[in-house]
Amino acid sequence: MSVAAALVAGCSSSSDDTGTTAATPPPAELPDGAQIVAECARTTQTLQWVHFNLSVSNVPNLPVETISADVTNQPQGAGQAIGDAKVRLKPEAEFTDTKFLVYDKTLYAGDGTKYSKVGPAEQIYDPGVILDKDKGLANVIAQIQNPKAEAREKIDGVDTVKITGTINGSVIDPVVPKAGDGVGSLPITVWIKDVAPPTGSGTTLPSEAASPGTGPNLVKAVVTKDSGTISVVLSNWAKEFTVPKVGG
Repeated sequence: MSVAAALVAGCSSSSDDTGTTAATPPPAELPDGAQIVAECARTTQTLQWVHFNLSVSNVPNLPVETISADVTNQPQGAGQAIGDAKVRLKPEAEFTDTKFLVYDKTLYAGDGTKYSKVGPAEQIYDPGVILDKDKGLANVIAQIQNPKAEAREKIDGVDTVKITGTINGSVIDPVVPKAGDGVGSLPITVWIKDVAPPTGSGTTLPSEAASPGTGPNLVKAVVTKDSGTISVVLSNWAKEFTVPKVGG
């Protein structure tokens, strides 16, 4: 018998050395959708640092089209951010590609080495709001209605659980201004890191403790509005960075 034939013959058998047929292990059961969403919301609420990618496709009248930025809610109440964006720096203006940073509640735009003051971030776009405990992504996740676990998928190399549901448009507005204009519920799909939450009194994080970047983090979220989409992708959970001081 040739080596190839022997290998084929060997691979064709599904029995072990005792002659017993080896059973194929069943696929892992999906977690409860509501439970993993609640766990993700709690994890996100304690997150203080993250890399944030936002992309908008075919949703008109928004002040932002793309963002790639490091974002923090520290210091509390005056979060900071630095990155690249395609935004309207003024209402009704065309989208502009720019490097930007948010420091002391003020938006600055520039070339990455020099920045000029644009104005109050909250009047233009403040990406720091995504880590706001009350109106940021933690609230968006917590407000998902009828969450259903659909599948396990790998997103950018991260094992996740895919959850579908709906969200009220008003809940999206603080994160993506005007996204909820004129709508009630919107379809939302989230991908949550497929890991167990902290358990037991010795490992459960106190609610005021900052997330160390582990746990069931949000990896991706997609909201559908009419024929368009708003996509958020997170990474570098709890990885600290520095925003240069500007404005004197």
